[in-house]
Amino acid sequence: MSDFLTTWPELDYHALYAVPVGGQGELGQVMWLFIYQGEIIVVDAGAGYPARELPGVDLLLPNSAFLEANQDKITALLLTNGHEEHAGALTYLTHHVSFPRILAPRFVVELFTQNVYDLYGSSSSDSAALRPVPAMEVIEVKKSYQVGPFEVEWIVSNNAIADACALRITCDAGTIIYTSSFKFDQTPVDHTLLDVGRLATIGDEGVTLLISDSANVEAGGYTLSEKVVAQAMEEIISEASGRVIVVMPGTNTHRLQILFDVAAVTNRKVILLGDTFHKIAVSATITGNLIFDRAIEGSINALGNMKDDEVLVIASTTESDPINVLDDIAYDRHPTITVKDGDTIIFSSDVLPGRARHMAHILDELLLKNVKVLWGQKPGVHVSKHASKEELKLMLSVTKPRYFAPAIGEGRHITQHGEIAAAYGLDENNIFVLTNGDMLEISRGIGSIAGSIAFQPVLFNREQGERVTTASVNERRILSLEGVVTIGLTVTAGGEIVTGPTVEVGASGFLRSNEWATMQQELDGIIREAVTRTKPNNKSDDVTVALRSSVREAVIKALRQRLSAKPTVQVLVHQVNTV
Repeated sequence: MSDFLTTWPELDYHALYAVPVGGQGELGQVMWLFIYQGEIIVVDAGAGYPARELPGVDLLLPNSAFLEANQDKITALLLTNGHEEHAGALTYLTHHVSFPRILAPRFVVELFTQNVYDLYGSSSSDSAALRPVPAMEVIEVKKSYQVGPFEVEWIVSNNAIADACALRITCDAGTIIYTSSFKFDQTPVDHTLLDVGRLATIGDEGVTLLISDSANVEAGGYTLSEKVVAQAMEEIISEASGRVIVVMPGTNTHRLQILFDVAAVTNRKVILLGDTFHKIAVSATITGNLIFDRAIEGSINALGNMKDDEVLVIASTTESDPINVLDDIAYDRHPTITVKDGDTIIFSSDVLPGRARHMAHILDELLLKNVKVLWGQKPGVHVSKHASKEELKLMLSVTKPRYFAPAIGEGRHITQHGEIAAAYGLDENNIFVLTNGDMLEISRGIGSIAGSIAFQPVLFNREQGERVTTASVNERRILSLEGVVTIGLTVTAGGEIVTGPTVEVGASGFLRSNEWATMQQELDGIIREAVTRTKPNNKSDDVTVALRSSVREAVIKALRQRLSAKPTVQVLVHQVNTV
């Protein structure tokens, strides 16, 4: 068997395959393939936020190589909710893969209709090449849909977004419960409870494989209800004497409803920032998931004429981590809002792993501006949208699966969830801690790993388009860490300096060092000395090549010896002919 499967003869026609393409060992990019009797259904199409170590990359998108190679075997794309990590790669995937059917809850369909996850835009050069997308089918919960050899049912779930669902996927080889992201919120904002009864019924009938959310496994007990956020927001905003700016995930429709309700109670006008955020609010309003009196609507254009205690700004984004919005606000880079003394900023979101230091710098900057900042679960302005440990146990006990695949989370989350299942009583041999690309095969009731498919994420940049190269990322990483030094010279054909040298330095950490001021003064002499000792080649009228090499070598040597810095050094030499 090859390292990566692409051809069909290697698969057992009568076996059921469950394959994660993304979302295993990472937060985001959730996508699963289910294969049976020569047909594929795709579940979810999520995007992910890149780590800061990937400069120039705006989004991570799931690998579609296997689907493109087996296009004729795809039956449908099924979506469970509208969060970025489950639907953010929808337009990318439909750009590369043709789906005979796309089925989703109503709110997800409306997000797609409003182009919330459009990565290309009508002005994009790629827009003409976009594949025609079939009309999306709005599903009804508890109704069975025949999708190729599979019978599929959407089950009412609970999350921070409207119309969140789990899936029952049944074929002759067994039944799969795919929970998607979920939690057991007993007092949900939209009064929609997770359908435990239906899950229990399916569990009694027999569940072959449970694929369950792991992202919040490290939290003990039960995840707090969104109602906790409602209470905290009302208290904080009522007491605020100045403007209030809330930064939050754009797809959290429950929290959006909370803030609109609080605005009405506290006599503030709501101002939404971000075109995409407006589309999400419109989608929620159209589908009945955001209800408010239009009298509380405000406008950014009227902000200067409003009293500070009348203002509630809600800022968000999709295709980006909300902390980037907070960063823009803190460092006065946001295109439409500038903070001022007396503002209250509420960061109503998670700080993703690896972003703690970034958050600390942002808090320092905002404190210098005399801005009050609240964030995290301690002041009650944020709760997780994922199930905690006791809820994960409850899902196991309700569904009673034979096999279990923890999903949706970083490596430690998935591993710990597997350990919980073992403690619950599942045979360790029936617990599959999968990584992206693993093909879990269930054949004649026996589960095993049958191989793997390509899973490396696609790197997306809004300006360059998709599939940014690794070489490009590495180059940006070096520049962001070490900076770039550009030296300019104009010389005669004999190598004598006419103008310059000029020295420009950017994106470098050593600019703030005390030694750099002294070094900057010395560079002029170092460059002139390098020019003086570089004799022009009598066989050639062009001295620029030799000078570029000599000056570059001298500057690199000096920077390394005196500053321990390794920036990219480029030398621009212009030769003029004198009479």
